[in-house]
Amino acid sequence: MAAATSSYIPLAQRNLWTDIQPIPQDDGPNPVVPIMYSEEYRDAMDYFRAVAAAEERSERALELTETVIRLNPAHYTVWQYRMATLLELKKDLKEELQLMNEFAVQNLKSYQVWHHRLLLLTHISPKDPSSEVEYIHQSLLPDPKNYHTWAYLHWLYSHFYTLGRISEKHWQDETQWCEEMLGMDGRNNSAWGWRWYLRVARPEAQNGKDALKHELSYALKAIHLIPHNVSAWNYLRGLLRHFKLPLSPLLPAILPYTIRPSATVPEPSGDFDFPLPSSPLPDDTPLPVPFALEYFGDALLEQNQNMEAGEVFGQLSTQYDKMRAGYWEFRRRDCVEE
Repeated sequence: MAAATSSYIPLAQRNLWTDIQPIPQDDGPNPVVPIMYSEEYRDAMDYFRAVAAAEERSERALELTETVIRLNPAHYTVWQYRMATLLELKKDLKEELQLMNEFAVQNLKSYQVWHHRLLLLTHISPKDPSSEVEYIHQSLLPDPKNYHTWAYLHWLYSHFYTLGRISEKHWQDETQWCEEMLGMDGRNNSAWGWRWYLRVARPEAQNGKDALKHELSYALKAIHLIPHNVSAWNYLRGLLRHFKLPLSPLLPAILPYTIRPSATVPEPSGDFDFPLPSSPLPDDTPLPVPFALEYFGDALLEQNQNMEAGEVFGQLSTQYDKMRAGYWEFRRRDCVEE
């Protein structure tokens, strides 16, 4: 049987590259663990080194960078060289952006792909970034927690806000989309982080009393929906810390998750105007919720009830959160030791 033959034609056998002397990779005389590159990748990189050494900015150099990137989308040096070549040749960057649409779909977790896109948008600088926002939203559908995509979304809004191209409608539409993402997966920590930016941290965010109350209520509703959701608890605690608010006023909405004695679960006063959990709690909610016990313990410390707080942290250490027993024991000792 005849041996299978590769259809790949080495660059040395192509007329376009006959004037280039390739530069092989120098692994030294005795490489310990040589990498088994494919024939096509090794050949392309040998020629890329020669092109880069000559600082050649040409159509064939641009084509070569695409070849290498298709074989190794994480090669940041080649990405940088490609961007510099695009600018030198004054190429249509919108066409490059269309190519990146293809690359992003195939390489959603590649930081280099998203950074290249960032550079393209910086140079293209559209008057209205709405189409790019929509592209990001679509890109998150198959991978809703992809860090690089979320980071790019943060950059996009921050960058175009500084250019005066993010309207109030942009912010409102984005907030609605973020709520839809959290509706699909309330545990999506990336979406919670994006909500924090939109509602709290972004420039000119509405941080008045009504807006803050709305956010506290939103976080509590999310906790009541999924009581063991660490993302919602972190968001609630983040709000209280950021705005320097006490924990105690929200205890009526928290204590039912601690299954403490009835004396510690008072009926909320008539002026308590925040969402409460269902009563009784659903049977499928494991109790107590460690995040609620932590909240309760910190609220007791806030009221200088150190001994009682130590008891709560002791329960977390010995019964309800043994995975972090050492941490809770440290918290307990810190409460009882003078």
